[in-house]
Amino acid sequence: MILFPSGIVSELVCHGPSGTPPVGCSTSRPLTSLVLTGQARLRERIREIAVGRGGVCRAPTTVAAAWRALAAADLLVFIDVARPIEGRVDEARAIAETLALRHGVLLAICGAPASAGEGPGGGDDEECWARQTGAFVYLPGVGGDAGIARIIDEARLVFLGLEAGQPAKIARS
Repeated sequence: MILFPSGIVSELVCHGPSGTPPVGCSTSRPLTSLVLTGQARLRERIREIAVGRGGVCRAPTTVAAAWRALAAADLLVFIDVARPIEGRVDEARAIAETLALRHGVLLAICGAPASAGEGPGGGDDEECWARQTGAFVYLPGVGGDAGIARIIDEARLVFLGLEAGQPAKIARS
């Protein structure tokens, strides 16, 4: 089962060692992220990584606040269906399906590893649902910080391409 394309490497990073963006890097609009998970530690990890990479990140902690958060124009949305806010898998899926209809939103669906046995979902059925929904990436269990950072960098590349009116170029290593 192929779940995460580990061979994708960003060609462009929007922050240089001196803290200034490299030539040709758009800084007109930061990557805005929304994190919807019931797991506080994961919520904070993703928020710290997104903000640390120059983005803006919101992470509501209730289902009602999550629905209200959809009014904003977030570009990258992490939705945890394995450990959803308030344990509401149905609401997490409904939010994902709602966001999937919006142009310019990338969904990162965080699911349960097939062998985890954590609540409903997980495995092939959950991955199929995520892909049918149109997820940018499906994560069966969220790995290390480097994987989260890579997803944020790839989303930035996609949006830089969209801003420039052309598809993003993603290099495979």
